[in-house]
Amino acid sequence: MIKRVTGEQLLAIGIILIGLVMAWQIGDIPEEAGYAGIGPRFFPSLVVAGLIVAGGALLMQRRHRNGPDTILSDGEDDTEQLEAEEAAARGEANWNMFIIASGSLLAHMALIGIVGFTLAGTFLCFGICRALETRRPALDLVLSFLLALGLFHLFKTLGLNLPALLPGGVL
Repeated sequence: MIKRVTGEQLLAIGIILIGLVMAWQIGDIPEEAGYAGIGPRFFPSLVVAGLIVAGGALLMQRRHRNGPDTILSDGEDDTEQLEAEEAAARGEANWNMFIIASGSLLAHMALIGIVGFTLAGTFLCFGICRALETRRPALDLVLSFLLALGLFHLFKTLGLNLPALLPGGVL
């Protein structure tokens, strides 16, 4: 009997194919070492490995069972969460989540040159938290800011210049 291929399996196969195409394209990158001592193929190779491993894990997860087990928080009968799970099981898209996440990414790209990396990154991370409907928005905002600020200073330490809000590159 032939089993029907699910959307998640198609997604997993697509992720693996993207990783394989990227691996093939890495050969076109020149091999000269960069100023950091590692070649320009290093980070793309990490991305390729991550894509292939993630796609394989997703494919194996869907092959062996019907997906991850979901547990309701605090044993409550959360009807909103159950409705969302039923909609996901029917294959319905969550367009609200998609619009918020896409809008956050577009806002980040538009604002990074105006307000700097730290604030644009904070907006992006906080927007993704809102799209995922987390329950603690104040904590999300603080952690988003700290993550973006930490990344800004990490890249500054590595010698990479990112747009800053204030002169001197503190924020």
